[in-house]
Amino acid sequence: MALATLMICLLIGFDGLLWGAILGYKRIYFPIGQLIFLSIGVGFVFFFTYLIGASIGFEGSTRFLNQASGLVFLGIGLFQLTHSGGFMFGRLVRNLFIVVNIDNIGYGVISGVQDIHPLTSILVAVSFFALFITGIIIGHSARFQFLTKNKKVLPPLVLISIGIYKLFLG
Repeated sequence: MALATLMICLLIGFDGLLWGAILGYKRIYFPIGQLIFLSIGVGFVFFFTYLIGASIGFEGSTRFLNQASGLVFLGIGLFQLTHSGGFMFGRLVRNLFIVVNIDNIGYGVISGVQDIHPLTSILVAVSFFALFITGIIIGHSARFQFLTKNKKVLPPLVLISIGIYKLFLG
């Protein structure tokens, strides 16, 4: 059970790492207060979907949730690649909350079905927060020649590749 809890925290936290790296790389200011509210929201969504999974008691089609998540990542990546302003950066916190919680819903339901402790939602919020900040630091300090030349192309390509992976293999 501890291993399952750790895996769920890391899986949700890696979403934070990815988005933090993209925002850090694009040098987009993200206030700490909004990050705290975003992390608390991720924990709440996880907790409420945990309750749904615990009340249902059987594992539904999580493949559908992964494919829906893949379509969202793919759509956002393609939109950012073709439009200069981009979808994510207009209403950043709201859009980021929606995209991150698409995966979060599936993990919450699965953890409810598997009887993982409900306090895992606190660990999910903390891991998301910590890995998001780590991603911002990594993205901000990246100074690779390839990345510098392809600054506008790389983040959408990362999103497109994650979307394709989740759509077909997730």
